Amino acid sequence: MTVTTQPEFLHDPALALLYFGGKGGVGKTTCACAAALQIAEQRPTESMLLLSTDPAHSLNDALAGMSLPANLETLELDAAASLARFKQQHRAKLEEISSRGTLFDEEDIQALMEMALPGMDELAAYLEMADWIEQQRYDCIIVDTAPTGHTLRLLQMPELISRWIRALDALLAKHRYLRRRFKQDQSQDHLDRFLLALDGSRRAIAALIEDGRRCRFIPVMLAESMSVEETADLLRLLDAQGIGTQELVVNRLLPETDCALCRLERRRQLRALAAFDQLGREVRLWALPLLADEPRGQALTGLWSQVQLLAQGERTDAVRADEALATETETETETEHKPKPELPTQVIAPAPLPPACLRLLMLAGKGGVGKTTLASATALRLLAERPEQRILLFSTDPAHSLADCFGQALGPEPVSVCAGLDAQEISAEQAFSALRQRYRDELRGFLADTLNNLDITFDREAMEHLLDLAPPGLDELMALTRVMDHLDGGHYDLVVLDTAPSGHTLRLLELPELIYDWLKLFFQLLLKYRQVLRVPALSQDLVELSKAVKRLRALLADPQQAACYLVSVPTALGLAETEDLVAGFERLQIQVAALFINQLTPAAGDCSLCTALHAREERELAQARRRFPDLQQTLVYRQADPAGLEALEHLGDALYSPTRRPV
Repeated sequence: MTVTTQPEFLHDPALALLYFGGKGGVGKTTCACAAALQIAEQRPTESMLLLSTDPAHSLNDALAGMSLPANLETLELDAAASLARFKQQHRAKLEEISSRGTLFDEEDIQALMEMALPGMDELAAYLEMADWIEQQRYDCIIVDTAPTGHTLRLLQMPELISRWIRALDALLAKHRYLRRRFKQDQSQDHLDRFLLALDGSRRAIAALIEDGRRCRFIPVMLAESMSVEETADLLRLLDAQGIGTQELVVNRLLPETDCALCRLERRRQLRALAAFDQLGREVRLWALPLLADEPRGQALTGLWSQVQLLAQGERTDAVRADEALATETETETETEHKPKPELPTQVIAPAPLPPACLRLLMLAGKGGVGKTTLASATALRLLAERPEQRILLFSTDPAHSLADCFGQALGPEPVSVCAGLDAQEISAEQAFSALRQRYRDELRGFLADTLNNLDITFDREAMEHLLDLAPPGLDELMALTRVMDHLDGGHYDLVVLDTAPSGHTLRLLELPELIYDWLKLFFQLLLKYRQVLRVPALSQDLVELSKAVKRLRALLADPQQAACYLVSVPTALGLAETEDLVAGFERLQIQVAALFINQLTPAAGDCSLCTALHAREERELAQARRRFPDLQQTLVYRQADPAGLEALEHLGDALYSPTRRPV
């Protein structure tokens, strides 16, 4: 494998927007920082912005201790601050639009602005970014995105904004019609111009995202089966959004070496990458090596000098070597059983099993640390301990990977994985869309039966769009309350929750307070205007949602019924984010019962890379013991991909004390 060149995205002078995305924990921040530093150096007369949209920011940690080029700014996007600026600038216009287009009085509108806007912080932040692009404030913006599922929501934001603008425009439609009909006034007023400006920003960023010459999306992945499969899913979704991808970064590829452990791992990595070739896509794979020292600060400036183009032939050779080994093993097993060599499962200080009374167990942590794998193994171990219980493994991560873990199709309804264990990958958008459609159908029926005048078209359209102004997190919380339906309905005794990555998990768990207040306001409006707005089915849906939110809040606050196991990796960034997560759970009064530190490097004899990695990780483990002195810490070492029931059961046996079999 020889260095032929560097990726095009590092040298394209036309590039105005560069996204790095992918599964959590694959090194997006590292790649984004290193790319921003190199691009800024190559384009010294142009202004650059390195932007993080991940709620769990790590730009400052990654760049700590270094001086940035004069033409490079960094920003960890603060959605709450963006919202405050948006409210200060536009609140009066939004209130005026609402007063023109609804039945609500001034007091109702003030309350609606307070309740609806706090859930729109991400939308406000995105509009701010769109404004920078439209005004060409920066020549190039390099974006370190949130993990896969939420990145897709970011790329779909133009459609969300379009829906929001249509809702606001519907509120103005009647006033605009009357002004033109009776005053012969065809001009645009200040509110029309406000909505046109918002739509202009939306159109500008939507056009840029779809412009393959000026915008690139670079998926970053690891050479692991689940990361490859999730990246394949991401590419399909990007295609559906009209976003082409020609280059991809494979991070932390092991070098060719005489070390038996490294050789075994490298062959496993190449075997995983060979599956990528089955997609039939013309995508160049650029490989960055696994480094003994975590690339931070000044070390980032030379990162791309180590990139190598990974030839397809090398992946094919790895598969052929694996097939040859399998043939050789089959011949040998005629006399004795000699399985293929793989990394064994190694766990130190297994965690205590959760109490039998527990009803909800969350596994949470930074993206890419192995939450889905450990959640799956945990569910299987608990099933073995409690065969009389019905257990549900429930994923709230928008980038679902439970199906990849078990090697079977899963969906928005529970599917049997084995006797006693079901799994479910909930679709938040699907659930909320169904609620919105039921509301619109019911509203149309009511208005058609009771109103028959000039205003019906405008009134109906304005009221139909009311739910489009709900807090954006309402859909995810609706999905999470399905957990309560399962538990309270007696369908399951225990739910094991595979959560979204850190920042989004905390945001989701903080939502009940906001959503509960929003629901209270919505009920007040429905009650106040019940003579002109009768939607009993929607009212009942929201009553049930409100009750589920209350029950969820009560369950999370009860340490006898709910607990959280954190998952981290032995890196400075990983453990720093874990510290933030521990503080967040303490603030929410959710018990953190244990910490799994995953993906540790086993001690190796004379391999310099393994020795250096092991030494670095030992230093991080010492830091973890100081940071979390009262927290049970279980150490999980690198192993073969634990996919499929048998491998996951074996891992589950090793994770918890007492262990069920030798490992």
